[in-house]
Amino acid sequence: MNPALTTPWRRRIRRLGVLAAATLAGTALLGAPAAPAATSATLVGAGSGRCLDVTGASQSPGTAVEIWDCHGGANQNWATTAAGELRVYNGTMCLAAHESQTTPGTKAEVGTCTGGPDQKWRLGGDGTITGVASGLCLDVSGAATANGAAVVLWNCTGQSNQKWTLNGGGSGTDCNVATVDPNATPQARHLLCYLYSQYGNHIVSGQQETNGSENEFTFIHNNTGKTPAIRGLDMCDRPGAVDRAAAWWNAGGIPMIGWHVGAPATSRCNYGGTASIGNTLTPGTREYASYTAELDEAASQLLRLQSQNVAVLWRPYHEAGGTWFWWSKEGGAQYQRLWKFQFNYFVNVKGIHNLVWLWPANGEPNSSFYPGKSYVDVGGADTYVNDHGPLTSLFNATRGVVGPTIPIALHENGAIPDPAQLQSTGTRWVMFSTWNSTWITGQDPGFLRSTFNSPYVVTRDEVPNLK
Repeated sequence: MNPALTTPWRRRIRRLGVLAAATLAGTALLGAPAAPAATSATLVGAGSGRCLDVTGASQSPGTAVEIWDCHGGANQNWATTAAGELRVYNGTMCLAAHESQTTPGTKAEVGTCTGGPDQKWRLGGDGTITGVASGLCLDVSGAATANGAAVVLWNCTGQSNQKWTLNGGGSGTDCNVATVDPNATPQARHLLCYLYSQYGNHIVSGQQETNGSENEFTFIHNNTGKTPAIRGLDMCDRPGAVDRAAAWWNAGGIPMIGWHVGAPATSRCNYGGTASIGNTLTPGTREYASYTAELDEAASQLLRLQSQNVAVLWRPYHEAGGTWFWWSKEGGAQYQRLWKFQFNYFVNVKGIHNLVWLWPANGEPNSSFYPGKSYVDVGGADTYVNDHGPLTSLFNATRGVVGPTIPIALHENGAIPDPAQLQSTGTRWVMFSTWNSTWITGQDPGFLRSTFNSPYVVTRDEVPNLK
C-alpha cells in the first residue's frame, strides 16, 4: 500500500468500502469435493521414517491406513487440496475418520470423497495433521515404528509419532503446480508449492517494514515470542531492502517485495504522478527510456538475489484499480499491458526466474485489471479496517476475479483477521501482511499474542526449508 509514515513518498491514503463486493459474500468456500491440486507427495512419519500407506494397496472404501516402507506407489502418494482434503489414488479417494467418529482411537481410513468435515485436515507448520471435525491428530498408534502399525486419531501430544513431512523433506516444497515462469528456480517453485500447501490449512503471517527499521518485528517478538514468516519490503529502498530480503530468507523467512515505482520520466518513487502507459511502452519515447532504465536497475538487484538462491514473493503495481497510483489511472486494459510488459522483460529479457508473481488488487478487486493466470501465481487484495473480522466478502470478491485454483493473499492489512473467525467462516486467506508503524504497534498486544501463537498462524520458525 501506501507509503510508510516516515518519508514523503509514502503518505497514507485510507480507503474503506471493502464490502462493495457483498453480492459475492455467499460464494461457497468449501463446497463439493475439489480436484486435487496443491501438493502431491509421500507423507513420512517423523518417528518411524515410514510412509502413510493404504493397507494392501486396496481401493475399497473403509480400508485402513498404516505405515510402511516408502516405495512411491499410488497408495502412498497423497495430494492436498484447497478444500483441506488428503487425496490418494490420483485424487479418487480421501483420507477420512472411520464412520465420522471424533473420539480418540478412531481408525483413519480411505473412502469416497464427499467433502464432509470428517475428510478435512489441517497441516500444521510443526508437522501435525489435525482432523477438522475432531480436533485430533493423525497418530501412529502406540508410537510404533514397524511396518503395518495402525494409524488412528488421537489427542495431540506433539510427539514424533504425530509428525509428518511431505516427501521426507520440508513440508510443502514439492508439488505438481506449474509456476507462470516455466524456468522458475527451484527456490521459487518451493515457495509457490509451500503457499499452495498452506492455502486453506493455515494463514502465513507477514509484516511490512518501515524503511529498514526493526521496530515492528521487535514489537511483535516482544509481545508474542514469535517472528512473522513474511517480511514486506520495497524496491524503492534498494539496495538496502534487497540485502534485508536475502538476510530474511537465510534466516528461514519469506521476503515479499513491492514497488512504489515512480511515474516514468518523473521521479524514481513518485508513485502518485501521472504517465501515459502508451508512451511508456513505446520504444523511442522519453517515458520508455526512463521506464526501462528503472526496470534495469531493479532487475540487477533481483538477479543478485537469484545468484544467492533467494526466492521472492514479488508484488508490483499493487492496489490494482486504485486511481491514486499512476499505473491504474488509465484503466484495466492499460494496467494489464504494463504488467505483461514487466513480466516478459524480467523473465525473457533479463532472465529473472526467482520470483513468485503476486497480483495485488485493492479493496474492490476488478477483473478488468487481472492479467490472467498465465501471468499470475498468487492472487491478492488489501484493505485497512480496524476490526478483526475475516474479510470474507473481500476474499470472495478476489476469488471471483482470479478463480478458485490459485492461493489468495491479504497482501496488505490494517487489523489482523482473527484466526478463529477465519476458520469458522472458511475464509482461506493464504497470508496476511500488516502495514507498518502504528498499524501494528497500535494493535492489542493480547490479541497479537493469541494470534501469533495460534496453530492456524504460521510464523517464521514454522516455515520449512525452501532452499
